[in-house]
Amino acid sequence: MTITLRVTTFSVNAQTPQPAEAPSLESLRKRIDQIDADLLRLVDTRASLAEAIATAKAHEAAVETVHRERVPAEHISLLRPDREALLIRKLLSAPGRKVSDAVIIRIWRELISESLRIQGADRGGLHLNLWAGDKAEVMLWARQRFGAAPALSQAADPVAAILAARDPRHVGVISLDPKGGAWWARLLAEPHVRVMAALPEDINGRPQALGVASLQPEPTGNDVTFWVTDYAGADHKLSDILSQRGLIADAICQASGLKLWALTGYVQEDDDRLSGFGSLSGVIGAAARIY
Repeated sequence: MTITLRVTTFSVNAQTPQPAEAPSLESLRKRIDQIDADLLRLVDTRASLAEAIATAKAHEAAVETVHRERVPAEHISLLRPDREALLIRKLLSAPGRKVSDAVIIRIWRELISESLRIQGADRGGLHLNLWAGDKAEVMLWARQRFGAAPALSQAADPVAAILAARDPRHVGVISLDPKGGAWWARLLAEPHVRVMAALPEDINGRPQALGVASLQPEPTGNDVTFWVTDYAGADHKLSDILSQRGLIADAICQASGLKLWALTGYVQEDDDRLSGFGSLSGVIGAAARIY
């Protein structure tokens, strides 16, 4: 018996997929040019909103007379370090981005700086009063934190920078250089001038300079509070006592028998946990962290 196998051949008329053609350098550059134009338009729109915000603030200040005495606009600081920190943290937490943290911080610090310039144009804008001591980097840190818009001048000494900061239009940026002495202790006698920034802000290390202004810092959920004391005991002993009271403390610097401490978190000026440490002590402000 013979078995015959018949083979049938099928012809497939299908084209082999071709790789997509890569965009040309010229088309990519045109795309970037369009994005730049869009960015400029959005930045300008943001600036226009700053003008509207200034008008709204002035209106609210004019009508708010029920719960407290009206405060003239020129006596209110333009700065809102708490809101700024919350905004930048939100941007840094955005998923799936390729741009670096450093670029985000730098761009939005400048956008905020320009917004404040516009809001305060009729008041002369912000002015930085800087005392750097031997730390030349303080000027760079000040510009990174407050942007290019504020005018900047050199203060003769830390006290001069503090006195200028009594004016809400001024910010003192003062180095923690030992040559400045215990300038930070003077804030105990300044009821309105408070620490509101720690510089540089892009690292988690020990502060090298502080920003002071006529405002009351607000809690943001990730803050560092600055506290002065003339407690004569050893640092580790004080740190242990504060730890038992629920506070994490780090000694920053000392001069003239006084010590400056950084307390993790936002600590109120009347917090009972800070009582009983020498005859001269107190909270002098707080800075919001952006990380």
